[in-house]
Amino acid sequence: MAFRASHAYHTRDEIRKKIVLIGLIAVLIFLGIFCYKTWFVAFAVTKYLSGRTEGKQGIVRSIIIPWRNYQLHLHHWILAMIIGGVFLVRGFYILTPEVFYGSLSAIIFQGIYCYKDWYRIIKRKSILPALK
Repeated sequence: MAFRASHAYHTRDEIRKKIVLIGLIAVLIFLGIFCYKTWFVAFAVTKYLSGRTEGKQGIVRSIIIPWRNYQLHLHHWILAMIIGGVFLVRGFYILTPEVFYGSLSAIIFQGIYCYKDWYRIIKRKSILPALK
């Protein structure tokens, strides 16, 4: 039974990665060749600055907001998505759209593709923090 549960999780992870890759390819095709170069640079920088694995602190600290018995984790991919959405609606961008949105899409991609806990935004605080 444990094998099936592990296999089902592995399959969901693979499906998630395929969906993210298809979305990324669509964005890069839409934005053009200059976006590709910016995307790879931004991905490398984000990978370097973020935590190596889930739950590990990177060079840039995570934004975690305590609220009652919970913690709200603002993942870097969420922040990049919000910034991109707001700026897209406003028609504002820094540098050229290809550079700006290419960078934001790399940040979003890295946050979703490289971590298994990318969807865990609200987490219950530990009752006994010493046991962590």
